[in-house]
Amino acid sequence: MNDRKQISTKRFFGLDFLRTLSISLLLFSHSSWIYNSHALLGKLQDASGFLGVELFIVLSGFLIGGILYKQYLHDNYSLKDALLFVSRRLMRVLPSYYLVVFILAIVFLLFRFSIAPVWKYLLLIQNFATPIAAFFPESWSLPVKEIGYIFVVFLLLISSKIVWQISKRYMFLYIIVGLIIATFLLKLYYNIYSTNLDLKQWSFEVRSVVIYRIDSVLIGVLFGYFNHNYKEFIVAKRKLFFVVGVVLFLLLILCIVVFKLRLNNASWFWNICCLPLVSLMICMFIPYLLNWKTPSQTLRKVITFICNISYSVYLVHYSLVLFLMKYFIETKNFNLWQLNGFALLYLSVTVGLSYLMYTFFEKPINEYRAKNFKLNDK
Repeated sequence: MNDRKQISTKRFFGLDFLRTLSISLLLFSHSSWIYNSHALLGKLQDASGFLGVELFIVLSGFLIGGILYKQYLHDNYSLKDALLFVSRRLMRVLPSYYLVVFILAIVFLLFRFSIAPVWKYLLLIQNFATPIAAFFPESWSLPVKEIGYIFVVFLLLISSKIVWQISKRYMFLYIIVGLIIATFLLKLYYNIYSTNLDLKQWSFEVRSVVIYRIDSVLIGVLFGYFNHNYKEFIVAKRKLFFVVGVVLFLLLILCIVVFKLRLNNASWFWNICCLPLVSLMICMFIPYLLNWKTPSQTLRKVITFICNISYSVYLVHYSLVLFLMKYFIETKNFNLWQLNGFALLYLSVTVGLSYLMYTFFEKPINEYRAKNFKLNDK
């Protein structure tokens, strides 16, 4: 394929809004380290962090799924195409990620903390099958996405080299569904043999472990596939999808708040059903958001700015900025106004540092990537 063209860079306001919501929820969640939140607010912050990361994972799967599918449809899909896709993905996430890992390693050495697990972070296997180490814990979602994509890409490559009496359209579907089923079986195995009754431990052992979470990103990929093949139907029924999303949200609330499903009385719900249901719920809102028009140019500019720096915010906001601020500024005896000032300073430093990182590091690399790692979209 010598006539490779860049995938369309058309922006959708609704999806940009979803990215903005994702990073905002994450920041709100981690502000719990600043404030001594009472029980209700603390639970709200936990839920916001949970939802923020799930939005991040599913939305990425949806967007990348369409690109993967269009690339795979080519008759001469080759190892070169697979490697190009993987190289393009890694060029998108690794430079900024490695920069932060390098800075954190220096910080840990200065504070005489152990950096023994850093090599796993460099290979994106820090949470492949075991809980993530305390070096850069919020990075757990990156391996979930990137390893999920790599699995899909090379399974697609293998399928393209074998003579199947199945069209590529259906082969793509079978591979994605097969990986989702494989993840389901792994979670089923965990549920049978685990004696975990603690939600925090569940978050470390299931929610943030790659082999139990690949289905979430693949549910996004699967919805991208359906959006590509049944676009007119999905657009026409977008309000119905939205209603289904609301119903799934209310169902989750009923299960957790009203029926009080817990690990000690319904481990199957948390270990097997909860996370896929959340991913499916998020997908149901995407068709409506794809057709959400910009309310105003000012709002579009604000949302676009936050989207542009969101990856940098994700990388620096917690283990780097908030950790160092909490280390050097003792807030234990702060009153509410002082805590508010600290929170404002934290947000300002995070946004400012993220803007600099995006402008002078991430953006130039992305421009180089767009110029030299082009995918075919025909």
